[in-house]
Amino acid sequence: MHRPARQHSTLIAFVILCSLLSWKNNSVAQATKARLVELIPFELDPKQPDRKQFGSLTLTGAFQLASKDKRFGGLSGLTISPDGKLYAISDRGYWLSAKIVSDAQGALRDLVDWQIAPMLTPAATPVTGSLADAEALTRARDGAFLVAFEGRHRIWRYDLPPRTFGSTPTPMAVPSEISRAPSNGGLEGLTSLPDGRLLALTEEFANPDGSFKGWLIDGSQFAELSYLPAKGFRVTDCAALTNGDILVLERRYVRFGVLSARLTILDAKTIQPGGKLAGGELFRLEQPLVVENFEGLAVQQTSTGTMIYLVSDDNYSPFQQTLLLQFFLANSNH
Repeated sequence: MHRPARQHSTLIAFVILCSLLSWKNNSVAQATKARLVELIPFELDPKQPDRKQFGSLTLTGAFQLASKDKRFGGLSGLTISPDGKLYAISDRGYWLSAKIVSDAQGALRDLVDWQIAPMLTPAATPVTGSLADAEALTRARDGAFLVAFEGRHRIWRYDLPPRTFGSTPTPMAVPSEISRAPSNGGLEGLTSLPDGRLLALTEEFANPDGSFKGWLIDGSQFAELSYLPAKGFRVTDCAALTNGDILVLERRYVRFGVLSARLTILDAKTIQPGGKLAGGELFRLEQPLVVENFEGLAVQQTSTGTMIYLVSDDNYSPFQQTLLLQFFLANSNH
């Protein structure tokens, strides 16, 4: 039996409408996935919004990272991989990555294709509880990722990209003394030196002279050294340059939630067993500048200088923000 023409037209219109709605929903879903994290520009110096020079550094980007994904936040370690991606770890045991979009001068313009996944234990289960507090991230010379954890102090080695997120870690040898570090004051800075050794710095494992313990790690060999931050400051991350110099990020917290941060540089020649390291200040971040709980540091070197990324840990608190800053340090200022 033939369907009346009006009913037939109505059916066709209904099918077209359903197709359009389905296409729209798929497009929204894809857009939501692509924009898992939004970048919102802000002025680092609200009183001088055009200001670009901060100490020895030139500001090239300042963004708030905002996401509705409950896994996002707590960023405590940062690195940049040769695949053009920014990788981060959270202190609740998640991997994060995003592709960097830059302009011709290397200034950050966007982060796209975000991915978030749980970090795994050697037993291939997600890290939980006292195993989840990932605090420092660096790349070994072969490209593998090394992660330092607090709570149960340790360093785990994960596969290089693109296998990182699904890989199970290999525990690395660490100094036995680290077991005596405060639960929330262990390995906060970890970086791979040009010769393959690791520099590991603690946040609150204090020496009698006011410095804090650190080590040069060469396989199963450990040589102790120490780091002396500015008064009231503590190490939150470090990153090696190709010439062996080290950038160190420090943070200070005082009552009523007043935060400061400073970035220092260590001369490669001073990084020796038994040394007491104290960096020269490149930049101090404090009020009236916009300040947060900066804990992550990464570097990306170019022919003319170094791009420096700083990220803050919002502690998964609605009263804090995840901020990402990008600076340029010219070679002449190293």
